[in-house]
Amino acid sequence: MNGGKQELGERSVAQEGGPLAIDYIFHPRSVAIVGPSPQLGLAGMGAAFVLALQDIGFEGGLYPVNPRHENVLGLKCYPSLLDIPGPVDHVIFSVPVRAVLDVVEDCVTKGVKSMHFFTAGFSETGEKEGAELERQMVQRAREAGIRVIGPNCIGLYCPAAKVSFGPGSPKTSGPVAFLSQSGGNAADLLTTASPRGIRFSKIISYGNAADLNECDFLEYLTEDPDTKIIAAYIEGVKDGRRFFRAMRKASARKPVIVLKGGRTESGSRAVFSHTASLAGSQAVFNALVRQVGAVAVDSMEEMVDMLIAFRFIESPPAGRGVGIVGGGGGFSVFAADEVDEAGLTAPALSQRAQEELRRFTPVAGSSVRNPVDTLAVMEPAKLVDTLRIVAAEETVHVILGHTGFGWGPGRVATAMGFDLTKLMEAVVDAMERAREIAKKPIALVVATPPILEPTEHSLRFQELCWRRGFAAFPSIPRAANAIAKMVAWREMREDLSR
Repeated sequence: MNGGKQELGERSVAQEGGPLAIDYIFHPRSVAIVGPSPQLGLAGMGAAFVLALQDIGFEGGLYPVNPRHENVLGLKCYPSLLDIPGPVDHVIFSVPVRAVLDVVEDCVTKGVKSMHFFTAGFSETGEKEGAELERQMVQRAREAGIRVIGPNCIGLYCPAAKVSFGPGSPKTSGPVAFLSQSGGNAADLLTTASPRGIRFSKIISYGNAADLNECDFLEYLTEDPDTKIIAAYIEGVKDGRRFFRAMRKASARKPVIVLKGGRTESGSRAVFSHTASLAGSQAVFNALVRQVGAVAVDSMEEMVDMLIAFRFIESPPAGRGVGIVGGGGGFSVFAADEVDEAGLTAPALSQRAQEELRRFTPVAGSSVRNPVDTLAVMEPAKLVDTLRIVAAEETVHVILGHTGFGWGPGRVATAMGFDLTKLMEAVVDAMERAREIAKKPIALVVATPPILEPTEHSLRFQELCWRRGFAAFPSIPRAANAIAKMVAWREMREDLSR
C-alpha cells in the first residue's frame, strides 16, 4: 500500500508541464458548491462560499447543489452536479464526509478539473477510516485527472479571477501571496493585513495536502508573475528534499516569509489533530530557513509586519543606523532602547546636523541628538527640513518617524480650526518630499489609542501612508523588529550570493 501511495502521492507538478501547469485552478470559468444551505450555523457554511463568490463579483457560472433546497441566496439550487446544464470547472465540497465519494464520482462524470474540500473528517482525525477515505478520494480524483485542494481547508482567494473564500474580501489584487496549511490563519491574514495596505495575488488554504501540497504551491508561486512576495504558514511537509529545493529556488527570486506551526511538543500534537501533518524538528526547520535565505517569524502579527516592510520599503536599508523622529521625551528614550534591542542602532547626529535642527526646533521640551524629539511632525514645512537633515547623515540608513492623531494632536487641531484630514495629507506630502530628497527609506509608527475617535483618526492616517507607499507600524518594537529582520535578510542574501 505504501508503494501505491508513493506512486500516486508524490507526483510532481513540474513533470506535468512545469509549476504553472496548475494555474487553471485559480481561474475557473464555473464553480459548483455542493451542500450549501440557507440555514445559519455550520450547515450554512456552504452558503458562505456562494456569498463570497457573489460578493467579489465572480463572472462565471455559479451553481449551488443541494437536493433539499430549490434556491440559495437567489440562485437556483440543483439536485446534483449532473443536473447542471453547462460544464463545471471547480467544485467546493461542503457535505458530510460520508457523502464525499458519491460526489467525487459525479465530478468525474461531469468532467470537473479541480475540487476543494471544505469538508473535514479525513486523515486529520487520526482514525483509519478517515485516512482510508482520504486515500480513496484522492486516488479516484487522480485517475480522472482532477486536482484536489485540501481536504479540511477554506480553499482559494484570487481577486484577479474574482474568486474568494470569504465575503467582504478586497476586490483588488496585489503582489503578495500567502500559502497556509490553516484556513483560520489564511482568513486572519487577509483580515489583518488588508487595512494596512497589503493586497494579494493569491491566498491558498490547503489543509491536509492530500494531493496538491506546499511544494506544488511554492513552485507555482515562484514562477507566478503576479507574485513578488511569498508568505507561508506551514505545519509539516510531505517531502523534505523537494521542500528544500522549492524554498531555495523561491528565496533566490523573491522574499519568502515563513511561520512554522508545531514548534513545541504541545504544538506538534495540535498540528497532527489539525491537518495530520508531522511537524518535525523546529531546529532543523530553522536551519533550512537560514540556509535558503528566507525570513522566519514567530507569529501572524510579525508576519504582517514583515509583509508591510517588504511591500512598502522599496529597498532594504543599506545599514543598521536609524534616525528616530517624533514627539515626547519618554518616547525617545523608549524608542532608542527598542531600536538597539532589535539589533539596530540610533547613532548620535553630527554637530553640524544638530546645529541645523536647532535653527527651527525650540529648545524647550525637545532634543536634536537622535532620537530627534520634536513636534515638527505636526508642522509639514519643518518636517521636510527635519527629515532631510537627519537623512543626510552617513550613519543613518533609515528614518523611523512616530506620530498619531489621537486625543492630543487631533483634538488640538480641531479646536484651533484645522481641517484634520488636510493636516494629515500635508504631513504625508512632507514625508514624500523628504523621501525624494533623502533617497533613503522612511517608515512610520502610527499610535492608535484604544478609543474610538482617535483610532479612526489613526487608521485614516495609516491609509494615507500606505497609499503613498510608506510602511506604517503600530508600535516602535514591531517597527524595529521588522526593519532589523529586513536588514538581516539583505545581509544574508549578499552572503549567499558570494
